[in-house]
Amino acid sequence: MAFCFESQSNNGTITDLFKSINFYGFSMTYEIELTLYEFLWQFKKNLEKDEITALYFWVLNQKYMRYLEDFDNDTYTEKVFDKEFGRSLAYKIYEPNDSNLEHETFEELKLHLCDFASEFDLSLVDEYTYEHIIEVVDMHGSSSNNPLPVF
Repeated sequence: MAFCFESQSNNGTITDLFKSINFYGFSMTYEIELTLYEFLWQFKKNLEKDEITALYFWVLNQKYMRYLEDFDNDTYTEKVFDKEFGRSLAYKIYEPNDSNLEHETFEELKLHLCDFASEFDLSLVDEYTYEHIIEVVDMHGSSSNNPLPVF
């Protein structure tokens, strides 16, 4: 909700960040990307420890196949592979900065917000735009395959 609407607004004023990402998509300017990262940093800073852990698990789930493909499995038996691959994923959770999971988390959140913002046609903002955004936020928040905290 904070990504979509100004917090001081009772009438559903859409944030400039949301409008900018909607307009530019992944081709956003450096200034917009910096504003987005500041927003994401503040979002993450306000999460509880268990919510941050859940967010990391969400990222692992999003990137699981890539991690699996990148893991060198030629030298391991199946049992040893499972153990070592599991350890590599656990390392990411316990050492998010050293394992690059922190960076990957911000990139996944950025991707998620860009995809979300691109779902709307903001060329005509009317009284139904607010309701439509709320419906999509609810769909994203209640989706069983998207257990990401609602912004």
